[in-house]
Amino acid sequence: MGNKKQVVYLHGLSSSGQSTTAQRLRRTLAKQEVISPDIPVQPEVALTELKKLASTLRPDAIIVGTSMGGMFAQLFRGFHRILINPSFHTSRHMKEHVGERLPFHNPRLDGAVDFEVADKLVKKYEKLEARQFDPKFGIFGKNPDSPDQVFAFFGTKDDVVNCKDEYLSHYSRSADFEGGHRLDPNSTITLVVPKILEIIGEE
Repeated sequence: MGNKKQVVYLHGLSSSGQSTTAQRLRRTLAKQEVISPDIPVQPEVALTELKKLASTLRPDAIIVGTSMGGMFAQLFRGFHRILINPSFHTSRHMKEHVGERLPFHNPRLDGAVDFEVADKLVKKYEKLEARQFDPKFGIFGKNPDSPDQVFAFFGTKDDVVNCKDEYLSHYSRSADFEGGHRLDPNSTITLVVPKILEIIGEE
């Protein structure tokens, strides 16, 4: 297998790099280097931080993202990407909570326990979402980008996000799995990890 492969896991909204999925990936992919940053709430800050991260990655790094993290993962042009129940319109969920403070479900490195959903934040996400499939917009690696580098898993019982048709209007590689929006332990072990190892084996 050679040197360790870098696997980046990008969490969903209200989560952190210490999510149970991130921890499970670290345990099951112990022979690889699993990187799971806290994604800043402000999307422009998130893009800046993720661009910095991308500049440190090797060209064969694999980017994995769930929900909102799937949207950010899609933006990693030139890398292999695995999207799980990607939320290409996180702003729609945020709109339902404008004026509220939403809790983080996992510990954050900065110690934050919640964040405010302001109308300005919603508009920032809408602006990013409008450009997310523009090939000239995103987080660029050293390889040329290709639709074949992207694969998505969609839960058949996901009642939170439904972006499958939108995904298939840009990409063709996907599979359904019996599960809801949140990635359960079994799906992580039986679907996501094998797909990561499959990509590693192809390198």
